[in-house]
Amino acid sequence: MLPALDSLSLSRQFSLESGARAIDACNDPAELRRIAKMLLSAWQLQADLTRHYGAQTLGLPVQP
Repeated sequence: MLPALDSLSLSRQFSLESGARAIDACNDPAELRRIAKMLLSAWQLQADLTRHYGAQTLGLPVQP
């Protein structure tokens, strides 16, 4: 398993490991690029949602 992720729930750890193994098994550079772009998009979306939620929780104005 990837380091520092043992605090995740067991189901999330399983999902992460499953995805990591699928990436490891992929030998198609175009498919790996597609996966990387999808993960970057998901990461940025999650960061933005976290920022918005944190601002709302603290009663701060939400920046666009």
